Amino acid sequence: MKYCLKCLMPDTRPNSKFYDNVCQGCISYENQKTTDWKKRWNELEKLCEKYRGKNGNGYDCAIAISGGKDSHYQVYYMKEIMKMNPILIGVGNFDGTNAGKDNLENLSDTFGCDTIILQPNKDLTRRLTKITFEKIGQPTWYLDQLIYAFPVKMTIKLDIKLLVYGENISYTYGGHDAKETPSAMDQPMNKVLRPMHDQLINDGLVSAKEMESSKFATIDECKNAKLEPIYLSYFTPWDSVHNYEIAKRWGFKHLGHEYKREGALEDYNSIDYLPYLVNQFMKYPKFGHASATEMACRWIRSGLKTREEMISLVEEKDGILDQGITEKFCEFTRMSKKEFFNILDKWYNTELFEQDQHGLWRKKFKVGFGT
Repeated sequence: MKYCLKCLMPDTRPNSKFYDNVCQGCISYENQKTTDWKKRWNELEKLCEKYRGKNGNGYDCAIAISGGKDSHYQVYYMKEIMKMNPILIGVGNFDGTNAGKDNLENLSDTFGCDTIILQPNKDLTRRLTKITFEKIGQPTWYLDQLIYAFPVKMTIKLDIKLLVYGENISYTYGGHDAKETPSAMDQPMNKVLRPMHDQLINDGLVSAKEMESSKFATIDECKNAKLEPIYLSYFTPWDSVHNYEIAKRWGFKHLGHEYKREGALEDYNSIDYLPYLVNQFMKYPKFGHASATEMACRWIRSGLKTREEMISLVEEKDGILDQGITEKFCEFTRMSKKEFFNILDKWYNTELFEQDQHGLWRKKFKVGFGT
C-alpha cells in the first residue's frame, strides 16, 4: 500500500491511478484551477437553451437527486442560475433519518420542484442487502443499482431529453476510465457496481421480474430516446465542501443535531439512511480506507486542512464501525450480530490486516505512509 503524496488516498482504491505518486483525485482537483469556466458556462447555457421551454410549461430537464448537499447544489444551479424547469427524480429508502426526510422535502419546498421518488420493494431490498453483503461485500448493491437505473428510465418515460447528474465519480475522485467529459452516457460502465443480475437470477435467489426495475437502460435505448445525460461537474467547479456551504443557505440540514456518527469526520455527507453506511465502512477491511479518508482528502484538496493535520484524525476515525449503524443494519436485514461479524470477517484483506486470537483485526499499515 502506498499513499498519494498530496492527500491521504491509498493506491488500494479500486481502479485508481497514480501519476508521479499523486492520485487522480488530486490531479482532477488541480485541473479545475486552470479550466476556462467561462467557456464551460457558455457550453452549459447553450445546452440549456436547446431544451429550455421546449415542452412549453412542462419540465425541460430532470435532475437525479438523493436529497443531500450535492443534490441541493444541483437543483440550485439548474433552477436558480440556469433558469430551467426541472423535475427531480430519486430513490427512497427505509427508516431514513429525520434530516434526510427534511432535506428531500426541502428540495421541493424551497426550490418549488415536483419530485418523483421510487420507493423500492422492501422485501427484495432486505434480501438483496444480505445476499450482496455476503457474496460481494457490497450490501447496498441493489439500492445503488436503482439509483443509477431509475432516473434514466423515468426521464425516458417522461420524454425529457436532458438529465443532470452531479459529479463524474471516476474523474473527480479517481476510478475506471477517469476522463473528463460532459456526457454521463457511459456512467453505468464506471465499474462502481459489478454486474450481478444474471447471476442472482440463475442462482434462483431472485426472479427476473423482481430485478427488472434495477436494470440499466442500454446506450442504444438512451440514444433512441435522444436522451442527453450530463455531469454538472464538467460545467462548474466541483467541491463537496463548497456545495455544502451553498446547500445550507438553501435550507439543507446536517445530521449533527440528530445523531453523531463514531467513524465520521463530519455530519453532512451520506446522512439520509444510517444502514447504508455499512457499505461505506466495507471499503476499510477491503482497501484500508473509508469515509474519514475520503473526507480528509477532500478537505486537503480544498485547502481547509493539511495532510499532516489529517493523519491523526484518519487514524482515529477510519476503522470505527459505528455501533448504531450496525444495529440499524442488523435490524433491517434481520441478521444476528454473530452472523454479521462472521460475514464481515471474511472481507478483511490479510495483506492489510491481521486477526488476533480473539478475532479482532489490527491494521498492518500506517496512515499516510502505507505498509
